[in-house]
Amino acid sequence: MSSTVVALLSKRCVTCSSSIILRHRISARLLRGSTVSTAALPLPAGAVLCDPRHETTLTRQHRTTPWQSTPPTTLPTTSRSFSSSSSNDRSSWGEEYLASISRRNKNIRMHPDGHGRHILPGKYVIKNHPRTGAEKRVFLEHALGYFWAFKELTITDNKPILSNETIIPAAEAEKFPPLNGCISLHDEEVDVPEFFSRDNLSKDANAKCTLVAISCKDFGAQLLPSWTEPFERDLCTNNNNKNKDANRYEVVRITINEGRIAKLLSPFIVSGTKKKVPEKDHENTLLYYGDAEETRDVLRMHNIYTGYVFLVDGIGRVRWAGSGEGSEEEVRVMMGIARDLTVEYEKKKKNR
Repeated sequence: MSSTVVALLSKRCVTCSSSIILRHRISARLLRGSTVSTAALPLPAGAVLCDPRHETTLTRQHRTTPWQSTPPTTLPTTSRSFSSSSSNDRSSWGEEYLASISRRNKNIRMHPDGHGRHILPGKYVIKNHPRTGAEKRVFLEHALGYFWAFKELTITDNKPILSNETIIPAAEAEKFPPLNGCISLHDEEVDVPEFFSRDNLSKDANAKCTLVAISCKDFGAQLLPSWTEPFERDLCTNNNNKNKDANRYEVVRITINEGRIAKLLSPFIVSGTKKKVPEKDHENTLLYYGDAEETRDVLRMHNIYTGYVFLVDGIGRVRWAGSGEGSEEEVRVMMGIARDLTVEYEKKKKNR
């Protein structure tokens, strides 16, 4: 029996070229009193499989050509290649891609030097083969590196999204994507974007304007006051009846906590957030736990290390967007757009 074992150990598996696995498999079969035979398999003489399932992975070329001791040099790739996939796979991937792309907000301006404009839904990018030029879908971090987000912040000055210079027309404005199950600091569960229009009884698009400030990391949260503080000071404060439309404006802060462990740490996250946020803003400060990838993709928030701001009208449509730290000019434009939204409502009231 020992001579048989030695002879068999000198062989390698056809597909995985592993002698260690082969030794284990054959030793177990010999202990059970069985024998190893490759005669029933459509393999070249002398070839051995360490696992019967490897039989299904052999290509036609390996079955018809004489057996070679060296393993195949071409390994299967996990990324989907347009040039090598079947027509059915290519068609189904195209439908999936177009459906995801169609859900993205087309009015959001991506930085021309940022990585975000190349990112496909599902955290993929398209890479071209250097010799053949064939396109292939590759996972984002494999293509751009694990620290791509930090590099993008350096390139774009923390602004992967460029702020709109004018208001997004009502006919082109798109609905804010849903983010259900948010928890306010008052421990109330609310749904977005319905929360933005909860006080808009008239359901008029120009009756209310909400500045939505979103962050996923603490660094992004530190950039948001450059937008929210001027907005609250000049628009949300009554100022001794000087600003009679103060009730038409509000700021809603949303912190997205993704990952399985975030929900377990929610008591610590809530207590830490309450210390940072003034008590008067607790009602409008929302915490979200869970996967928000689809919502972030729609709003083009691919980089989670910066902050994002959106102006939402009275029926939940995005009318302006920005990111990073707001400059004086960007804040001035944002404030002007917010005023224009409610001015239209006042005109409608006078004409009634």
